[in-house]
Amino acid sequence: MSMPQIQGTSASGLGSLPSPDVVEIGLLLPAAWADSLLEMSKRKHQTIGQLVRGMIDRGLVDDLASKS
Repeated sequence: MSMPQIQGTSASGLGSLPSPDVVEIGLLLPAAWADSLLEMSKRKHQTIGQLVRGMIDRGLVDDLASKS
C-alpha cells in the first residue's frame, strides 16, 4: 500500500527547487538535537542542511553495503 504524496506548506511559492530530482522535506527534531546540530555546523563551518544530507548519505551507503 503506498501513501499519498503530501504537499509542503511552509515555503510554498517562495522559491524554486534547483532540479526536479530534489524534494523539500520538513523535519521535526527534539530541541536539544537542533541545538547540537547548530553547534556542530558552527564547528565544521557547514550548514545544518549539509550536515543532515551527509548523515543521510552515509546511512544510505551503509545500508547498501550491508545488503551486498
